[in-house]
Amino acid sequence: MSIVIADDHERERAWLKDLLLASLPQLAPAVEASNGSEAVALVRKHKPTLVFLDIGMPIMSGIKAAEQIIEEFPKIPILILTNHSDEVFVRRLWKLVPSDGAFAYLLKDSSDRQVIDATEAVLGGDCWIHPRIQRIVRRTEDATSALTEAEFEVLGCIAMGFTDKAIAKRLYITDKAVQARLKCLYSKLGIAVKGTLNDDEYNHRCRALNIAVRRGLINRSELEDWEMSNDNTVE
Repeated sequence: MSIVIADDHERERAWLKDLLLASLPQLAPAVEASNGSEAVALVRKHKPTLVFLDIGMPIMSGIKAAEQIIEEFPKIPILILTNHSDEVFVRRLWKLVPSDGAFAYLLKDSSDRQVIDATEAVLGGDCWIHPRIQRIVRRTEDATSALTEAEFEVLGCIAMGFTDKAIAKRLYITDKAVQARLKCLYSKLGIAVKGTLNDDEYNHRCRALNIAVRRGLINRSELEDWEMSNDNTVE
């Protein structure tokens, strides 16, 4: 057996390594990475039993590293150990994880016992999700509040400041389709739509962005990714 531990903070890696090898010595040896790119390289080299990934790492994020690892080694279980509980991260990870794969999502304020429980669960082929993340997962599975890919696309577009016409051009849809997506987006975010009693109390787009940020549907890193991916598409 072996494990890969990826985190850009040496103290976090040392704590996790000491905890795991003291409680589950059969997992040794443990190799460490300080970014997602190093983690992927170590997985290719060692074919470990488990991989622990932080999300916020330089060069390559934990999510992008997880995507590559799952694509190349779908049978290697991944355990996310992070401070991030944003819904956008949960949403992206849930799309990556194989339906029959072992997986864990822990927050860094988890107790030592929770970390060990999650590790043992994954070793047994099960999944382990932190209670706060479980609530987010349930929300993403609720059709009345979970955004579809189409609604998430239009949220990203208004976050970047695109007009309705620019959104229609970018997504190859009609202006009417843009309005339909926005109406569904506002409804799921609990925003009064046009024609209702309170529809003139605020700017709908600004309100949608405010709620999306608080709910964790968008964040700084996600906006930066969107901006970078759109640099060559905005005229």
